Amino acid sequence: MGRLDDTVALVTGGASGMGLASATRFAEEGAAVVVADLDAAAADRAAAGIVAGGGEAKAVQVDVGSVASLRAMVEVVAAQYGRLNVLFNHAGIPGPPGLDLTEEEFDRTVDINLKSQFFGTQLALPLLRAAAPRASIIYTSSVSGLMAAPSSPIYGMTKGGTQILMRSVAKQLGPEGIRANAICPGPTNTPMLRTFVDPDRAGMAEGDDYDQQVAARAARIPLRRAAEPEDTAEVALFLASDESRYVTGTWIPVDGGMSA
Repeated sequence: MGRLDDTVALVTGGASGMGLASATRFAEEGAAVVVADLDAAAADRAAAGIVAGGGEAKAVQVDVGSVASLRAMVEVVAAQYGRLNVLFNHAGIPGPPGLDLTEEEFDRTVDINLKSQFFGTQLALPLLRAAAPRASIIYTSSVSGLMAAPSSPIYGMTKGGTQILMRSVAKQLGPEGIRANAICPGPTNTPMLRTFVDPDRAGMAEGDDYDQQVAARAARIPLRRAAEPEDTAEVALFLASDESRYVTGTWIPVDGGMSA
């Protein structure tokens, strides 16, 4: 018996990194997984990989910054399954560094990191209610939502907003049997890490400079390493499963002690 048998899970940003690792773990534990991503080809590959491993998965293309696109994504889940046990609002971007950004850059970061989580929750709510009391909303925040993020105030702002959104949703929907929690990753070995370690936000290529930047950050983490995507996936699985049935309105740092 899997920990997520007879459940349906939707993961935004599910085609790579922590999203893919989580979608894969959900499927391994028995969930039917909808892998939603802006990159349609990557979503197709992710879903195909899950199916090849014996799981059930469906790929959906979504631009989480668009409410219309989010609505279409939820309509696919409704037509296929009629309920949703796990909504993992994971998709996000680093955003530009510093304060010198354009209105368009500001809006894009807020749309993808925060607006998507609000409207994703709103639009999925009927399906979550159909699955309650076995219904869980998981938000990806960040250690940058727990403490100052001087290198990217806009990123910290959106991730801090996720914290308040999650806590408010948990209090509002708790009486209906719908839980809400957040995961706060620290530096994690994903494609996005190349952007975070580059002060110009261009995304450093693998090599000596990149390796040195990652090592320097790892040296400041109590566990002395960057996280792997699977580290977040295991926490997401806990929050998705009945093992966390009395856990709501809280956040779990997955940062090796960075925010202690």
